[in-house]
Amino acid sequence: MAASAQIRNHKLNGHVRTLNKVQARRVFNAAARRYLKISGTEFLRRWDAGEFNVDPDTQPGVVQVAVLLPLVRG
Repeated sequence: MAASAQIRNHKLNGHVRTLNKVQARRVFNAAARRYLKISGTEFLRRWDAGEFNVDPDTQPGVVQVAVLLPLVRG
């Protein structure tokens, strides 16, 4: 959760911040833990297995993590 706290408290003043691979992985992992209480690795495994329904009404938090997939894939 430290990564999300650092980002939330970081003032960008309208500038774009580029993340390296390690930072991007930390952000993704922090989001998976925050929204779904699982690791980023577990999210990826379950995502690839088709275990998630992306309807926010039935599985809240999945969309919030899924939009961050480009951080760790691509």
